[in-house]
Amino acid sequence: MKRAGTTVYPDVSDILARKAEGRRDISRRSFGEKIAMVEQLRERLAPFKRARERRLAEAKRQGPVGPRT
Repeated sequence: MKRAGTTVYPDVSDILARKAEGRRDISRRSFGEKIAMVEQLRERLAPFKRARERRLAEAKRQGPVGPRT
C-alpha cells in the first residue's frame, strides 16, 4: 500500500508471535518427538514428491521442448 511516497505494511506481529511460540514448543520436545514430526511431514509430502518425480520422468521422456529463458 502506498500513500504519498510512504509504504504502509500490514501488521504481522500476530503471525510472528505465533511462529515464535511454535519454535519454543518444538524446542521443548524430546528428540524422539522431533523425529516423529519429521516422519509425519515426510508422509504428508510423499504424494507431492511422487507427482513431481512422475512429472520429471515424463518431461525427460519427451525431451527438450525448447530453450529455457
